Amino acid sequence: MKILHTSDWHLGKKLEGYSRISEQEKFLENLLKIAEGEEVDMVLVAGDIYDVPNPPSDAERLFYSGIKKLANGGRRPVVIIPGNHDSAERLAASSPLAREMGILIFEKPFEKKDTGSYGEYQVVSSVKGGVEIEVSGKRVYIYALPYPGEKALGERFTGTGDSDEQLSYSKRIGEILQNGMDEKPQGIPGIIMTHVFMTGSSGDGDERSIELGGSMAVNLGDLPDADYIALGHIHRPMCFEKKRAVYPGSPIEYRVSENRYPKKVYTAVLNGGLDTEIKGIEVENYKPIKRYCIEGIENAIEKSEFLKGKEEWIYLEIDTDRPLDSNEVRAIKANKNVIEIIPKIRWESNGSFEINEYTPENITTAFKNFYKKNRNSEPSKEVMDIFMKITGEVE
Repeated sequence: MKILHTSDWHLGKKLEGYSRISEQEKFLENLLKIAEGEEVDMVLVAGDIYDVPNPPSDAERLFYSGIKKLANGGRRPVVIIPGNHDSAERLAASSPLAREMGILIFEKPFEKKDTGSYGEYQVVSSVKGGVEIEVSGKRVYIYALPYPGEKALGERFTGTGDSDEQLSYSKRIGEILQNGMDEKPQGIPGIIMTHVFMTGSSGDGDERSIELGGSMAVNLGDLPDADYIALGHIHRPMCFEKKRAVYPGSPIEYRVSENRYPKKVYTAVLNGGLDTEIKGIEVENYKPIKRYCIEGIENAIEKSEFLKGKEEWIYLEIDTDRPLDSNEVRAIKANKNVIEIIPKIRWESNGSFEINEYTPENITTAFKNFYKKNRNSEPSKEVMDIFMKITGEVE
């Protein structure tokens, strides 16, 4: 059995108000070529299909047309779980029609799917959260755990984010996944699909590593054994080889911090007995996000003019001793790919300025240290929740 794993499409997501739908469309076209070229038996999409629960119509149209092509007339199973950005109910609303095309959408944890025909393949057995699929004479078991937040699980996880509380959530997720894998029929490969933050992974600010104070993360060691663990939630491609657990990451750059590594999807050949061959496949960067630091306003205008023909999103930082006037801003903005002008003004008093990179992790750490110093205790989960909402760092 050979699978193709992708996640975190965030269809409809914009960059400083600019649409990315054409880039997302190119990715789905490329994904179809990869599925066909690699001759995969199945496609797994591990959450965050959309960027918001109520996505724009062009994003929904792109999703439906994209998965229909991937399903290849119902001959190639496409299995989908919602992430924290998705409306699970809205995503699953098309399930009756999707089933006819061979598309299997899990709406919530512990959902029991009907057995029978899905497109041209069969769900031969089903348990809560798990299905046994037969396609082209090959069988595989999939246990699906859509984004397991407190609401979805119907459970409450309290704490301050220290190791004890973090382990409580982690152990619970591990227990759920182990119970799911215990239902796997013998003699066939087993796959876990879920949308979680793994301790030690780096989200580059895209999916908050703090997860409301750090209490909503899963330790790698708490994951049960499976032939493949298809993860979503983190935008950086990552492969935990010992556990055969993989984040493919987002397919295009959604933040300037994401331009430090290539974008990928993954294939996995499941030979059974935990013998799995995993391969990362780089996907084309259709319009990269670039940050340029320029000395002086005139040089910035010239740089903007020079970059007009480049297919890239541009953040332009300008080291200057005065603010820009409206004509200078218009001259730079004549390049429609310049999405933000960032003047770094050098004040005459000391002839210097300081640039600070503010990331969610740095902000969170600073707040925790401040709170602990002044209150002599760690901030509670509720306090962290309020703080992150105020700063806009929770998505």
